[in-house]
Amino acid sequence: MLMIAITLSLAAILVAWAGTSYGSFSSGSQLFFVQRGQALQERFVVENVFFNKTASPARLLVFVRNAGVEEIKIVAIYANGTVLTPTGSGATCTFAGSPPSVTLTVGAVCEFNLSWSPTWTTGDIFNILVASARGNQAVYTSRGP
Repeated sequence: MLMIAITLSLAAILVAWAGTSYGSFSSGSQLFFVQRGQALQERFVVENVFFNKTASPARLLVFVRNAGVEEIKIVAIYANGTVLTPTGSGATCTFAGSPPSVTLTVGAVCEFNLSWSPTWTTGDIFNILVASARGNQAVYTSRGP
């Protein structure tokens, strides 16, 4: 009788321990899948890039459109792996806040006026990458003028 009582009490402890561990795991995974679902509804594209070599320093105009069903938050723009900061006149969207970001509503288009310190020559290839807060990226490849 004593052996059966000990076995049943150990089984009860094991079930209680496994239940709390599994409950914590399942709630964490549930949050992950909700966030991933929102990220999958986020879609944005780089529509066009214009080069202005005559400005000092040289400038890139990057047009980004939110084509998804979720509001997006742009957190960074890269050109050939270098982070670019939107500044200067002519931009319809500028980074603000801490950490800096730009929020695009559904269907909105933003023009980013980016300073580009390295000089380029005609025919250079540029990879423009725009990153969102949810981890999505839009890439645009262009040949310099």
